[in-house]
Order: sequence, then structure tokens, then C-alpha cells
Amino acid sequence: WREILRQWFRRGKGRNEAKRAIQLSRIGVDSITPVALGEQRKRKFLFENYLISPEIPGSVPLDVMVEERLPTLTTVRQARLRRALAVEVGRLTARLHSAGFIHQDFHPGNILVRVDDQDRVLLSMIDTDALRVRKRLNHRDAQSNLALLNHYFWCRCTRADRHRFLTAYLEAIRPEGLDTRRFARSIERSTRVWAERLWARWGRRCRGTNKYFKTYQEHGRSGVASRRLDRDYVRSVMADPDALMSSPGSVILKDSRTTTVAQAMIAVEGVPTPVIYKRFHVKKRLDPLLALIRPARGWRAWQAAQHLAARGLPTPANLLFIRTPNPRSNLWPLRCLPGTEYLLMVKADPARTLDAFVRDDLPKVDLATRRTLVKRYGRALARLVHVLHDRSLSHRDLKAANILIEGDPWAEEPRLSLIDLVGVEVRSPLPRSKQVQNLARIHVSLSESLGHSRTDALRFLHAYLVSTTRDQRTRWKSLWRAIERVARAKRRQNERRGRVLS
Repeated sequence: WREILRQWFRRGKGRNEAKRAIQLSRIGVDSITPVALGEQRKRKFLFENYLISPEIPGSVPLDVMVEERLPTLTTVRQARLRRALAVEVGRLTARLHSAGFIHQDFHPGNILVRVDDQDRVLLSMIDTDALRVRKRLNHRDAQSNLALLNHYFWCRCTRADRHRFLTAYLEAIRPEGLDTRRFARSIERSTRVWAERLWARWGRRCRGTNKYFKTYQEHGRSGVASRRLDRDYVRSVMADPDALMSSPGSVILKDSRTTTVAQAMIAVEGVPTPVIYKRFHVKKRLDPLLALIRPARGWRAWQAAQHLAARGLPTPANLLFIRTPNPRSNLWPLRCLPGTEYLLMVKADPARTLDAFVRDDLPKVDLATRRTLVKRYGRALARLVHVLHDRSLSHRDLKAANILIEGDPWAEEPRLSLIDLVGVEVRSPLPRSKQVQNLARIHVSLSESLGHSRTDALRFLHAYLVSTTRDQRTRWKSLWRAIERVARAKRRQNERRGRVLS
């Protein structure tokens, strides 16, 4: 009904898109060429409407170009096209803003890219229904629109690429009396605000029914499943959650007081896929009551994986979460408290933990190769932790056993991902104490490993700080001392409790 009323007041989306496409062609922005429009009306209310236009041959969306096409090219051609794309997108945006246009859904999926034989970049704008015309476009409106576009490139492109874009934009628009340095900083701040809001919205997708997930209530149990799983299969698992643990082909990987972990093979979108199935036990009688104050461990891990995926951090994809009522609660009102929880996720294959690689593989290589591997994994791990913190996430149990090496562990650029996400927390801005705790935890985990020295720890810290501000880089000594204090406290705590450092 909202769409019906909207189109009654504002004309149909097809008609709007055709009108805006014609207006774009007048200001030199390539777009679709409308050839036919069809509208279905009942009692003057517009229902279905259709717009037909020829395809733009040889074009792909800009996000597909950046993520899929560019990595397949040679290094020289890749760099040349990245520069050309930054400049051309800047000029396209300048033409829109100079004509008073604001694109309310300004993202790379709505920009089509063609590359000719001379590697010249040609751009076209689609989804023109989202264009709005302002009589007078001020710097604040332009800044918000640039931040909307910058959100995508902020996580996927270098600062040099974004600087080229802004330089081309300002050269084309020629603003008067604009402090370009302050304008650039304001765009970055607006991008951050927009990103946090968007990440939070994407992180809530796993809580309810939408095009990515579906909620279930079966046999007194509640659950959320990915749309990639067949509905009948989800219902069969919810009928007996423990059956998958003992099904033919399942292998128990861990069975402790807190969790039971099994590996199995199931059909995901019709394809046999290895999965990890995790059961979270109720450790103490107070655990269900504590769930009234904070989410239970299984639900925290389920949500954390979605937060990581929303922020572009590597982690195995979630498939299914099941919550059973608490069997220890005899009173009916207390049976709504959570009991045993189950989590099903895709297994990265081939993969092994960083802890297993350091413990089993490093001792088998010669000293020179070992030093090379320690430096390589130090840089990769520092980049992963930096991105984790830069995107407002912390992992209090950040240890080598919870870091997964996906693919070939001997590759030049090892691919690392995070697992066991119960300790992940979203905080914006992330407090320094959380950063220090995470860094101290990974330092303690790796400090006892073969071939890891204090020099390696310092290299790791410098690699972690490489993308931060100059003021933070000059204060690395205070961060180093804070990490060492927290690491000593962690070692003493484990000694008191009789636990082995891991």
C-alpha cells in the first residue's frame, strides 16, 4: 500500500526513470534509452508498471568491475584502470551535482562501466528513479551524497584512489571559497557515520524474517535459518537437533563441559557442503537467568558472525541457529528462558587454525623459511586485527586457536578468518582498553610459539598501526607498555586458575 500511494502522488517509478534518463542525457551523462512504457491502473491507482530500454552492450556494474574483473588483470593494467575509474567517477558525480541532481541510492551497482580497446573508461547511470533535483545544491548536500558513494570504496580502495576521485570532482565542479582539506575530512566523517548506521542495520538481518533469513517455531523450539537451506530440512533438524551430531558421516571434533562440536555434510542450495555444528551447553543454573541481562553464548556467536559479514570481515557463513527452552525450569513462565543452543555454519575447506600451523608445521621447516613465515603471518594478522578494530569490533578471545587459515597455508598472502565469535563485541567508537585487551590476548597466544620473538611482536604492532594517524604512530611505546601490562596480568590469572596459556 505504501508503494501504491507513493506512485499515486509521485507518478510511477517507470515513468520517473524514463524522465530522469532523458534529463541526464541533456547534461552529458550517459544513461538508458527508454523505448516503451506500460502502466496498469485501477481506479486511478497505479499497480504494475514497466519500462523497456535497450541494453548497454559490454557494460558491467562498477562493483563487479572492482571486485571481480580488476583482480584478474595484470598489475600494470589494473593500476591504469583504477586511476581511470577514480577520475571518471569523479567527473560523473561532478556533472550530476553541477546540474542539481542528488542520487539517493548512490552506490557502484547503479553505475555501469565499459572499457574500450584503448582502455578508456565509459560510464552510464542507471536506477535514475532515485535521482532528485535540487534548485540549489549546497556543500552539505554534496558532502552527504559523496559520503553515500564513498562508503563502498572506503573499505575496498586505497586513500590514493579516493584522493584521485575527489581531485577530479573538485576540478570539474570548481567550487568557490571551499576549503578542500576540511571538505575531504567532513566527507570521511560523514562516511563513518553512514557506515556505522548501515552496518548496524545489516547486522540485524539475522534476527528476523527477510530475504536473507527466515524465523521458525517448531516443536517448542525457536530458530533462525539462512534462506540457503531447504525449509523441510530446517524443520527436520529442529524436530531433533541432536540427531545431526550422530548422523552417518558426522565426526565429533570437540566434546567439553561447555560445547560439543561436530563436522558433517549437508545440502546447501542443493550442493553437498561440509559444515560445523556446535551445541552450547548450559554450564550453570544461573546461565538462563543471566540471559535476561545479556544474550546467551550461542545467540552472541550467531549475531557476531552477521556483524563481521556486514563489515566485510572474513568468517564462516552462518546457516542455522536453534534455541531450546530451559528444561530445568519447572515453572511455565521460566520455560521461556533459553536452554541448550545450536549453531550451524559453513566449514571453510581446506582450512586449519593458526595454532595448529604454528605448533605442527613451523618446527618442520628450516630456520630461514620459518623466519619468512613468521613475518608473513605477522603482517597478515596485523592487517586483520586493524580492520577488526577500525570497523568498531573487538574479540576478547583473540587467540591463535580462533584464527583460521583458509586455503594454502604456504601462500604468499595467507587468508585469515575469525572463528569462535562468542567474545565479539560491537562498540563505536571502540575504546582503547578493548584494543589493548585484544592485542594483549593475541600477544600472549603467540609469545610461546616457536620462532616468535619480541622483534616480531614489534613488527606486528607497527603493521597494526600503519594505517592509523601520525599522532597514534608516534605513541606506539605507550601502547606497547599497555599491552605488556595486560599480558602479564593475563599470565598471572591463568597461573592462579591453573589454566594453560593458549
